[in-house]
Amino acid sequence: MDGRRSPFYHGIMLDHEGGNTMAETFATPRPQMRGAQAFSRDAYTATQGPVLSVRNIEKVFGSRDSITHALAGVSFDVKRGEFVGIMGPSGSGKTTLLNCVSTIDVPTGGSILVGGRDITGASKRQLAKFRRDDLGFIFQDSNLLDTLNGYENIALALTIRHESPANIPAKIEAIAKNLGVEGVLKKYPYQMSGGQKQRIAAARAIVSDPKLILADEPTGALDSRSAQIMLETLEMMNTQMNATIMMVTHDAFAASFTNRVLFIKDGTLFNEIRRGDMTREDFFARIMEVIAFLGGDANHAA
Repeated sequence: MDGRRSPFYHGIMLDHEGGNTMAETFATPRPQMRGAQAFSRDAYTATQGPVLSVRNIEKVFGSRDSITHALAGVSFDVKRGEFVGIMGPSGSGKTTLLNCVSTIDVPTGGSILVGGRDITGASKRQLAKFRRDDLGFIFQDSNLLDTLNGYENIALALTIRHESPANIPAKIEAIAKNLGVEGVLKKYPYQMSGGQKQRIAAARAIVSDPKLILADEPTGALDSRSAQIMLETLEMMNTQMNATIMMVTHDAFAASFTNRVLFIKDGTLFNEIRRGDMTREDFFARIMEVIAFLGGDANHAA
């Protein structure tokens, strides 16, 4: 890895109050947050409404002479416990949509509510807290810190949320066991395979029990066997750990592991299909039908 971080990842790596680096924060955990500042799944379960509500989102690039509508009035909900796939041709707007939900980018119009809270007009401080407390993120290239081992990379998500140091080991051990990465906790990223790094990234994303996990092409850099294991891991996180996941992917096989697929075309919501009682094979076939209609390349779905 070259050490570069995405804008989202860089945003959660800083202590916005004191400007400390994450290395300093990791070394000196703060007291656990209480009350309204602490996230509780029980408290969140009691709230009504979807985890994610996207309403008439628009994103415009360019000037008066050359305007591109990357998103044009996209609306949808993601309920608690859903695993939703976002698909579409290159340039369709799916990555822009993910960037808006993750607050990497700011929509030109519309609103995005997470847990009933509109994040589109939030301050920088509020957005930093939102990313820290409410989001988990799985990147295509894992984005693990090269100078931390697997255990420390997972612990990072708990430390920045001010988790009590006494609670961290048990939480990491439980997550590592569930995701099958106990054997690489002491290894550094350069010592891990691509699939192992992605599963450590998945553990980091879910260990703090976020409202929503965003996955950006999580199998895009993996071989077929590692991709299969990663998709089974995401499916297990959803079905057994009640994680709410929204995944952007080009891959119909990856999308077949979800409960529902939204298709974006030319910045608009073109189609939506639900798995329901279908087998994964039948769901895959339905996804391929829509891709063919959109003019996509079926080869990427094999």
